Amino acid sequence: MSVFGQEVKKEPEFPDDNTVNARIDLIHEEFDELKQSIYSDEAQNEDTLVAIADALTDILYVTYGMAHSFGIDIDECFRAVHVSNMSKLDEDGKPIYRDDGKVLKGPNYRPPNLKEIM
Repeated sequence: MSVFGQEVKKEPEFPDDNTVNARIDLIHEEFDELKQSIYSDEAQNEDTLVAIADALTDILYVTYGMAHSFGIDIDECFRAVHVSNMSKLDEDGKPIYRDDGKVLKGPNYRPPNLKEIM
C-alpha cells in the first residue's frame, strides 16, 4: 500500500536506504524545531507553547511514518512499553526515582515483549 507516494508495509521489513535516510532527516528536522521553540529568546507565552505542541506533534507524525515504512505496528509497541513502564513501581505501588528524576525498574518490572508484536 502507498500513501502520499510512500510505501506503508503490512509486515515488518527493512525499507530501502533512501527511505530510511529521508525519515531520519525528517525526525532530526522536527526535533531541531522543538529545540528552537524551547530555547527561543522569545518570552515564554502561549505562542511558544503552540510552537512546542506543533513540534511535538510533528515528531510523532514523522515517527509514525518511519514505523510504517518498516512495517512496525507502533501503537501496539507503545502499548507494550507503557504496560512495561507501569510495572516499574515498588511493592507499595510507588515509583523509585534516581537522583535526576528518572524512574527506575522496581521488583515487579516486566520488560516489553516487542518481538512478540513483530
